Amino acid sequence: MSPRGHASPVVLLLAAGEGRRFGGIKQLADIAGEAMVKRAARMLLALDLPVLVVTGAYADEVEAALDGLPLSILRCHDWSLGMGHSLAAGTRALTRMYPRASAVMVALADQPLLDGVLLQDMLHRHTLAPEKILATAQHGTLGPPALFPRDCFTALAALSGPHGARGLLQHEAQRVEPFTSAHLIDIDTPADLQCALASLGLALRGADPG
Repeated sequence: MSPRGHASPVVLLLAAGEGRRFGGIKQLADIAGEAMVKRAARMLLALDLPVLVVTGAYADEVEAALDGLPLSILRCHDWSLGMGHSLAAGTRALTRMYPRASAVMVALADQPLLDGVLLQDMLHRHTLAPEKILATAQHGTLGPPALFPRDCFTALAALSGPHGARGLLQHEAQRVEPFTSAHLIDIDTPADLQCALASLGLALRGADPG
């Protein structure tokens, strides 16, 4: 199907941040021998939906890590003004590329424990209730991965500042449905990365007592 004929959700992966608290190129943090941004992109591509990645800080390096993957890339030159600007730029681009998109699923490059089952559940719910906003709930906070229906595109495209779509989630609270996840960890610091790696190690070992 041609991009302009696509009538399903489109995935927007935000990978533009500088990661000051991390102390390096966070998007390239090693997760089991793979750059974190590439791991996130692969998991999202498994949904069999178009994926648009927004880059900004370290754009050359981040884009090199994604080389060869079947996705689109948009450089946000205003990335330093905050996640809101990156999300807005991505939304404007996807509305041009996929004018019939039914929704946008917003995901972050610094969530290496993305749950494929949770994402599939969101997509299934979207088919049943396309007017709903779907957001991940963790520790009482709503955020990405989150799915916004088409009628939210104008508001998303007008965002600015550091807080992403938080204000939109609050404004539209009456139609937001939470999807609880116990495993999402936003990687902001090296300690967060160690926590995520430990979680992956437990998952890989399973019941092995060693």
